[in-house]
Amino acid sequence: MLIPQEDAITFLQVYPALIAFSSAQLDGVAGITDLQSFRDASLMDKLEARDALLDNAHLIDTFVKDNPHSLDDSILADVRGWKIFLRGTFFIERDLKKYTIFLCDKGEPKAYGVLGLTDEITDLVPHELPLMVTAVLLPWRNQIVCDGLIGFNNLVLGGGIRRSLRDTYKEAKAKGIITSLDPDWEPSVPTTRKQPRSPAIVRFLKKCPKTVVEFQERYGEPRMDMGNEAAREYSTWRMDGTPELDIDYLMLYANIIKHQVLYVYAKKGQITHIAVADPTEWRRKDFKKHNK
Repeated sequence: MLIPQEDAITFLQVYPALIAFSSAQLDGVAGITDLQSFRDASLMDKLEARDALLDNAHLIDTFVKDNPHSLDDSILADVRGWKIFLRGTFFIERDLKKYTIFLCDKGEPKAYGVLGLTDEITDLVPHELPLMVTAVLLPWRNQIVCDGLIGFNNLVLGGGIRRSLRDTYKEAKAKGIITSLDPDWEPSVPTTRKQPRSPAIVRFLKKCPKTVVEFQERYGEPRMDMGNEAAREYSTWRMDGTPELDIDYLMLYANIIKHQVLYVYAKKGQITHIAVADPTEWRRKDFKKHNK
């Protein structure tokens, strides 16, 4: 997930300018003395200059006071917020629709929901997740962003570490994903979804049509249907070899009830019995979609 393009453009204009300014104040860290020399520098030199800025965060106030690039007050207020930052080693554990999850490598489990700037964070990393990195997380307009200057660790994460990270993520998620670095902000603890009191088939029967025609009007044509003797073959049978159900028609539907196949039995157009098969390993694309 990326921040809005306008916000990303502003960040990428101001953040390098701040690093270049602080480097000049510190007598040219890694040879960076202005914005152009920052842009021409290698990643390692940029990392060194960025870390020098964070080691001397008071220079953020100097930059805001001097305002060498004549920035608007609203932008300067955002820059001042960079005095609150997170720098260190993280595990990028997974990529979600809303954000990418960064886990702290030490201390109590914490999961940060981090957004990219102009590139997805997963496009910046050289390996599949999870991955250990050194990074800086910054507040930017009520969100958390990664500044894009990421250091990569060549450590290969084995199965045990991956499982441990999944457990850490679950524990951190239970406390709430952190999406703001504001000291007064508190994450929303996710609510536990209540388990239904009755099985899915019982809930379905309460709204199930009574006739074959009504059923097909609501759920579309069955994945498979059969009549008379063929239908009875798929019915239930007594131990004495006689059919349990008096039916003349059978319809099979998939995905009406999640992960189950629905058996709809009928007699003279009236639905008399419904059964569900055990959950299967079939994929949704293995079945036809049913129009409602």
